[in-house]
Amino acid sequence: MDEKMYAFWLCNIKGIGSQKIKSLLGHFGSPEEVFLAKGEQFLKFNNLRQEDREHILSSRNPELLKKQYDSMQKRGIHFVSWQEKAYPEKLKCLNDAPYGLYYKGRLPGTAAPCVAVVGARDASFEGKGLAEKFGCELAQNGIQVISGMARGIDISAQRGVLKTPRGRAYSVLGTGVDICYPRQHIEDYMMMQENGGVISEFPLKTPPLPYHFPMRNRLISAFSDGILVIEAGNRSGSLITAEQGLEQGKEIFVIPGNIMDSKYDGSNELLKNGAVLATSVRDILDGLGLFFDRDVIERKKKSEVMLETAEKIVYAMLSLEPVHLAQIAEETGMELPRVMEILLSLQIKNLVQAIGNNYFMIKL
Repeated sequence: MDEKMYAFWLCNIKGIGSQKIKSLLGHFGSPEEVFLAKGEQFLKFNNLRQEDREHILSSRNPELLKKQYDSMQKRGIHFVSWQEKAYPEKLKCLNDAPYGLYYKGRLPGTAAPCVAVVGARDASFEGKGLAEKFGCELAQNGIQVISGMARGIDISAQRGVLKTPRGRAYSVLGTGVDICYPRQHIEDYMMMQENGGVISEFPLKTPPLPYHFPMRNRLISAFSDGILVIEAGNRSGSLITAEQGLEQGKEIFVIPGNIMDSKYDGSNELLKNGAVLATSVRDILDGLGLFFDRDVIERKKKSEVMLETAEKIVYAMLSLEPVHLAQIAEETGMELPRVMEILLSLQIKNLVQAIGNNYFMIKL
């Protein structure tokens, strides 16, 4: 077995969470050394129960592990552990960062900002409409949006993103990544795998247990650069995300609500305590120090008048979110040399900039 397989084994031992894994690694040094350790060596760990030790020893089955890992990969599920370069840097600031992550689609990129949108499950029609509007406009500005795929505000914001060309929506789940919960969001769950990703720290087949959701909230917060709260009562789970965001140094944005309506009590309390009032996406972009895309849209409209047809097609694909050369070629149906020629022309016209590693974006 290779190092990745040993890490996969560690993350799939029943009853062994990230804290116990880190304790084991602190002593043995690597997942492989934990795998090869003798049974009596685990007796010195005060945080391991007898059943934990039994699970560690009984799970050492290389053939079964390979079968499980291969089956996972065939289903389009990826696994990344703490020691890999692909592990998200934003999560490493957490004292209780998960040792491993499972995901379908992709993880949030580092080239574009990410905003979490959270709020009530039993949201009003107005609240869901606002969530969808803000999700759509954030995506139009090249912002990745992350949430929890819960009903109400979460899924409404993500649907707004998914309606936007090249919008990127991500969900952190309180289940295994192979489980869509709630089930009625299956279409959104599938679309996110194509236009973002679904992510979980829990092994496959893990059911939606109540204590999983506060755990996933800390990851939603950690992945984000800012958190938008819409319609939160004073007992809303979204307040947990906001509090964790404050602890992590994230900017908190809140859409204000009626002071006579209890479903806004949590939101309004956040505003009293210094959160940024948001009545438009521009408030969020300003708070994060980002450029507002309405000016970009106007610039693009004026610039496109002077472009040839092929240049217009390529230019229309670009925004403030960097796009890879291969993706441009794939989505336009053009050959790579032709796309490169057009991009060079757009750079000469001062409309496009290359930012390295074959990524391009419009020039401000």
